[in-house]
Amino acid sequence: MNRIEIIKNHLLFSSQPQEQYNNNNIIIEINNCNNNNNNNNNNNNNNNNNNNNNNNNNNNNNNNNNNNILKEMENNKIKIIEYKNGCKRIILNRSEALNSLTIEMLKFLSEKLKEFNYDDNCKFVIINSSTEKSFCSGGDIKEFSQFSQSSTGVNPFIKVEYAMDHLIHTFNKPILSFVNGIVMGGGVGLSAHCSHRIIGDNVQWAMPENRIGYFPDVGTSYFLSRLGSIGLYLAMVGVKINSKDLINVKLATHYIPNELFERTLEELCNDEDIEGYRQIEFILNKYRKTLYPDKESSHLVFYQTIINRCFNNKEFKSVIEILNQLKEEIENVNNKNSKDEVEWASKTLSILLDQSCPTSVCISFEIIKRALQMNIEQIFEMEIRVGTRIGNRQDLSQGVFKTLIDKTHKPIYSPSSIYHINQSFIDSFFLPFDDEKKEFSII
Repeated sequence: MNRIEIIKNHLLFSSQPQEQYNNNNIIIEINNCNNNNNNNNNNNNNNNNNNNNNNNNNNNNNNNNNNNILKEMENNKIKIIEYKNGCKRIILNRSEALNSLTIEMLKFLSEKLKEFNYDDNCKFVIINSSTEKSFCSGGDIKEFSQFSQSSTGVNPFIKVEYAMDHLIHTFNKPILSFVNGIVMGGGVGLSAHCSHRIIGDNVQWAMPENRIGYFPDVGTSYFLSRLGSIGLYLAMVGVKINSKDLINVKLATHYIPNELFERTLEELCNDEDIEGYRQIEFILNKYRKTLYPDKESSHLVFYQTIINRCFNNKEFKSVIEILNQLKEEIENVNNKNSKDEVEWASKTLSILLDQSCPTSVCISFEIIKRALQMNIEQIFEMEIRVGTRIGNRQDLSQGVFKTLIDKTHKPIYSPSSIYHINQSFIDSFFLPFDDEKKEFSII
């Protein structure tokens, strides 16, 4: 395990700090009035001066921010700003499509990240969105479907995407993602592999690919396989979780309230004293707050006990065993389950049997089981094989069309049931390619 991976594992499993006081607000001092006989006039003058000082201060801040910018450009809906302090900032700017990633965006991101990784003038990288509504909703599903139906299949698309995600995971300097709003699929890959994963108040995180005939990819099996039953549940069921959930399972490293996001970004982009991890942590810790996940606000906390019973990846050896456990929870034989637990089990069983692609569900189970013993490069080698094969099947076309286009949510999958799938069929997705050009490669 290299130095960067050790640092990232530390951040992944680090605990939250206690609430800290923020002593870094700018304080504008107003000169005391010297003429005690004209207090009212002096107060008015002071108020005017204060307003002028505020305006001047804002103008100075704006001028300082502009003066600190070395270079600014935009290409393929991605804005790049390079600052004098060595910060390279990547802003996803395709808000009309929830920042979904096209192949050209992925290529441009890969090119710039590779450049920054070996640029001695780059001290750290920030990735954020131009909108609070969405960090990134994943790969452009229309374009991905077109690749699926082409002669090359999805392999050219995911080779670029996975290589970029691997680069982020092994980046040799700090790389920070500031995440708010929707983050799914490829957006999870773009953010989860960063050394610092900062989230705001209204994150909606999910890996719902099983619902469209694909599988949870972009290297997320590295993290999810290390979260035990929670990770298996998130991979197989694809439920949406929030900011408190992410902090609770340490998929996020820092929580910063929405109103402090811009202030934090501005300080990181303009502080001339930043040299590496220590100074970055200092700034983040000034603004981070403590979230307290509880049963009222966290899905994973509320259902943690029953999730542990139904998705125990050490006890259960097959998807069928998980389905049987869910049925047992619904039947409530021992009359120990609460109404909420029975409803959860019923909904979860319905998602797996009626709303997801059977092949995708079984592959998700298998990939989490295998990933626990793999390093990140091995995981991407596995995912490129699985992704290429499952992405070229009619299940994906069916899932995308019926779920996202005509929205009947009744795709015809083959095999049509989890009960019709055997282990040798699943194992075939994991085999090496005859054509080595299709295999995963590092950029």
